[in-house]
Amino acid sequence: MKWTRRTLASLFVLIVTIAGTACTSTKEVGIIEAAPIAEDACFNVRDVRSFDAIRDRFVYVRCLRDRHYLLTMEDACQGLQNSLAVAVASGFNRVCSHDRATLTYRDFDRTRHCRILRVEAVDDLAAAEKLVESRTNPKIE
Repeated sequence: MKWTRRTLASLFVLIVTIAGTACTSTKEVGIIEAAPIAEDACFNVRDVRSFDAIRDRFVYVRCLRDRHYLLTMEDACQGLQNSLAVAVASGFNRVCSHDRATLTYRDFDRTRHCRILRVEAVDDLAAAEKLVESRTNPKIE
């Protein structure tokens, strides 16, 4: 049987591939838990039931029909964590990412406004907090 160069090269690649996978280590390495997945979303202003500030740049929003959202503010909002009378102000009924809606709240005796940069659907408050944690704390390796 006469072997062509092309056949020999293909056979060599196949042998190297099989040998390489056989020698691969099966030792488990440290698994880094991935951040929860969140997708850009929109919500109806009238459906909002409660707000929870997470740090000074993120707000968790609980809506009707068991829907949950994480709002990312354009900049840090001073006094957001201890705020009162939180409300979403928008020219439309729906609030989506990048549509220039604002979050209005009272910080002691002063009314403050923060622009909403991003709206993401999340599973619950724990998922929102985990997502914020993954975005704000740098990983040290």
